[in-house]
Amino acid sequence: MEWRNRWHFTIRWDRAGNSRAGVTVIERVVGSPAELRHLVDRARADPHVVAFPHRQVRELVGEEPEVCKEGHPYAGGSATRPVRDWRPCSCGGHLVLRCRLRPDVRVDPIISADCDVRPR
Repeated sequence: MEWRNRWHFTIRWDRAGNSRAGVTVIERVVGSPAELRHLVDRARADPHVVAFPHRQVRELVGEEPEVCKEGHPYAGGSATRPVRDWRPCSCGGHLVLRCRLRPDVRVDPIISADCDVRPR
């Protein structure tokens, strides 16, 4: 798993008849600054757009690990289901999985040098 930046973008028109979709509000999520720039430019060019607020959001993307580092599957009954925890961090946070069969702890996404993980 990894953290990725996304931008939630809302476009508001003065009347539904002035938008191509026939509505007064459209919400989009884009994954790159270039896509955001394109939406901002289009909104600025349309005289009927009355507002186009946007906000940056970090989203955790990817699949959760299925096995511990020793290869024990995390799926199954209470004997193999991992102990789950969440560690807050300035990057967005980290999922912590502890294997019940071995002294193995998996942190996803991995902690990098600029992380400030706060223990509970």
